[in-house]
Amino acid sequence: MSEQLETNDDPPSYAEAAQDSGPTDYVMQPMEMVLAGKSIYAETSSKAPLYELDYDIESPRCASIKIKLKRVDVVVGTNDDDEPSVRDRRRHVFTLERSWRTRDWDFRHPIMYDPLPSGCPRFLARAVPEQGLGHVGLKKARLRSAFTALPVNVTSKGNEFNLPEFAKNAKPVFKLRKGESRWEWEDSEGNDIAVEKELDDTHRLVVTASLPRTKVDTLVALWCSRRWESSMNRTENTQHGLDDIRTKLKLGHDAGVSGLRGWVI
Repeated sequence: MSEQLETNDDPPSYAEAAQDSGPTDYVMQPMEMVLAGKSIYAETSSKAPLYELDYDIESPRCASIKIKLKRVDVVVGTNDDDEPSVRDRRRHVFTLERSWRTRDWDFRHPIMYDPLPSGCPRFLARAVPEQGLGHVGLKKARLRSAFTALPVNVTSKGNEFNLPEFAKNAKPVFKLRKGESRWEWEDSEGNDIAVEKELDDTHRLVVTASLPRTKVDTLVALWCSRRWESSMNRTENTQHGLDDIRTKLKLGHDAGVSGLRGWVI
């Protein structure tokens, strides 16, 4: 994918475009964002904060089902002495959510999750308030490492569990596919807009196209949703592995075998 975009007019910097006055459809210039704990900042000399989460989505202890994503706007005004002042204002733009169906409680597996209906996103980004591209979620392709970002109906009654579900016959918002070594994002028309990369043990989103601010907000929310889902998958796989070991140890104990001796784990 191309990481360069030629334009006739240079769009404003993120800090300039994020000022609180004026409309929300400013065009943002290409930038590199770094996810560090609960903060997302621009990879610049100032490392200006762009977004904040109220939980660390990469932490295995992040068991929340809702996570707020706030955009950090730069507000330019004047102080009491009529001198120019600059301050940050945090605006709640998305709530990241996860859906699940729990099985009946079982003493061997206190928490187990059944698969969701195919039309329901496991993770989604709920717009607060609903504006721009609205509520969105990532739908995984069946046979390859790819996702389609689709609008989500959060008040759907189209399934027996009353879970949010992808809007019927909706046009994709974004497309995401795994390249040779990284995830690559496209808009609905197939134009390259961003890539994900790992550098120095950090997760980065490199926006390679000029985009309206509301579209950048949605892109960041979906990126965080995918990172959160990936982290939860690792945690759940580890838990399932531990459950399997515990089961085998119990079977060994019942058979009179002490410890791990004689058992293939």
